[in-house]
Amino acid sequence: MPRFIECTSLSIQYDVLGVATVSYTVVTDTPDFAGQLYNQITAGGQTFTGYITNASINSIPQTNWYEINATLVSTTN
Repeated sequence: MPRFIECTSLSIQYDVLGVATVSYTVVTDTPDFAGQLYNQITAGGQTFTGYITNASINSIPQTNWYEINATLVSTTN
């Protein structure tokens, strides 16, 4: 079950209270969410731990691969 976060998809936004919204895309060969999403991501020297608030899955045309777009709401550790 190969999978990876597509690096250019990573987006981090903060609100005024310091809560971070982390959006990312996982590329995988498995067409389901089970074990595919991350609730902890380290980027730019910060570790973001939280809860997945949104996720969707799409097939990549003419391949056997899928992309899962996810949103993680977290605070930094």
